[in-house]
Amino acid sequence: MFKTRDGSPFECSICTDRDKSARNCRNHKDLLDGAQAVRAYTDEVTRELGDKGAQKVFSLGDVRLYECPLSYLTEDTYCLMRLVFLIEDSGFLLYAGGWGEQPHWLVEAFEMYKVERALALRGGKN
Repeated sequence: MFKTRDGSPFECSICTDRDKSARNCRNHKDLLDGAQAVRAYTDEVTRELGDKGAQKVFSLGDVRLYECPLSYLTEDTYCLMRLVFLIEDSGFLLYAGGWGEQPHWLVEAFEMYKVERALALRGGKN
């Protein structure tokens, strides 16, 4: 898992079984995808959270996580986020050529990042 800064409440090496259960580590409550990270509470999401006794673990802007962020954000997600940030900061793409020469997954990830960034800059409103 990820290394955390001193004082973080999310540190796998010291997390007890009780903490892991309360934080739904690795989605052990088996929540549906739409109930793990929530922006809008639909009837289905509200029912799912209530039926499985899930509690909000972490909030970031208008996103509420019902799973520990360290297990929700995988190592692959972390690496992809780093790559997107490097591309934005450096202005260089992963492969030579333009966007048409990049793998589809990278183009999609960069587009998603840009949308999320624009939403954050507007205060999270669609």
